[in-house]
Amino acid sequence: MASAAVETMLGSRRSFAVAAAGCGKTELLGQLVADQRSGRQLVLTHTHAGVAAIKKRLADMRVPHDKFHLDTIAGWCLRYGAAYPAISGYRPGAEADPDWTATYPGAEKVCRTALGRKVIGESYNGVLIDEYQDCSLKQHALVSALADCIPCRGVGDPLQTIFGFRDDPVVPWVTIKSDFEVVSDALTEPWRWRREGRNAELGEWLVAARQQLEATGRLVIAKDAPITWVPHNAAVEAPDAWATTCRNVNSPATDTVVAILKWPSKCKYLAERMGGRWPVVERFDDPDLLRLGVKLVDADGPTVVESLVEFVAERMTAMGPALKTAVDAIKAGRGVLRITKHRDHADRLSTLANAPTPANALAWLDGVLAHRDNWWLYRRECVFQLREALRHCTGETFAELPDMVAAARTRARHRGRLTHPRTIGTPLLVKGLEFDHAVLLWEPDRFSVQGLYVALTRASRSLTIVSNSRTLTPEGT
Repeated sequence: MASAAVETMLGSRRSFAVAAAGCGKTELLGQLVADQRSGRQLVLTHTHAGVAAIKKRLADMRVPHDKFHLDTIAGWCLRYGAAYPAISGYRPGAEADPDWTATYPGAEKVCRTALGRKVIGESYNGVLIDEYQDCSLKQHALVSALADCIPCRGVGDPLQTIFGFRDDPVVPWVTIKSDFEVVSDALTEPWRWRREGRNAELGEWLVAARQQLEATGRLVIAKDAPITWVPHNAAVEAPDAWATTCRNVNSPATDTVVAILKWPSKCKYLAERMGGRWPVVERFDDPDLLRLGVKLVDADGPTVVESLVEFVAERMTAMGPALKTAVDAIKAGRGVLRITKHRDHADRLSTLANAPTPANALAWLDGVLAHRDNWWLYRRECVFQLREALRHCTGETFAELPDMVAAARTRARHRGRLTHPRTIGTPLLVKGLEFDHAVLLWEPDRFSVQGLYVALTRASRSLTIVSNSRTLTPEGT
């Protein structure tokens, strides 16, 4: 499907392919990496969801691991710059608590030195950048430095630009067009939806929806559209209405389903309404975990107990109220001897209060995670990173915990996104992931044009949209 684009891109030292969602972008990346002429490629993308998708495709294509190094742009820059701190200017401990404003310029400095060019040239035969439309100006400057060393090729789509920061905006498309040889018409067929068991009619509708968004800045859902449109019930509290729609998705337990909302806080509300059975897709670098690690270093036993229970309770249903009596008793110095309900957990908390060690914290956390009943962990990423960090602590105090948290976070980046058959996320965090079914929750917070297009294209079999009207007018239009 992408062979013509492969030939065009390999024939240029700086080439760029425009690809709509589901039209073969990841396949193109795989073919470029697998091609015998490519040598060893540095493959960079923006999100860990993107890393997971590319890793799976390369594995499906049986591309040898020595043909590529796959990472996020941020992660690669952080490690590359940290290897040469005298050149990059990275401060000690940068990997544990990155200063992202300095990460890309620091890595660029290394790339522009004779040493940096030598290391890059001897390590890779080319660099492939996924989702280039989301590159910031600082990232683009880094890529320009890489392109001076090795061939550079990118893929992307202007309708999927959902990154960008106030102090470092995305690179303008006019700049991309001037710096690359652009291949604009090689990837236009909705291959994802034409595979066996998928919804080809939905794929064709999404092609038309894209054209409509590009032409008018809005989307009108016709009555014969091959999607399910559900009128938003304003008389019902939003999270309850969202939960009802999600539960009504008619799909086998083996199918994957995602509910998409604009804000992470709203994802949390929905997960709570779903009883924790639909986990939230979360960022890898949640600052709450690092703050917890630092707090526990000098904390006394009761403070350790209170802080750990509070941290996990914000991510798990029912556990916090269930253990409140035990926590209050420990804080008051009364002990837990008179507590009968959830006594096993209370005893472990008491042990932790009397001997605040990583081993005792891990014993309590493992017990909580093994508890079934109605305790459901719906914000998983940070809790699993905490467990990983505690497992790697070797001392009797929490002095190592901040460093172990940073190491666990790095391992998580390499591991890729944890998946679940039913999940909830924002367009930003589910971008690059594919699901069988998607529920787009449009009210009351409307997406941007780009966020809407990303949300529309996550499902391969069925799409449900909940809105007040069949006309979706994105934010800012």
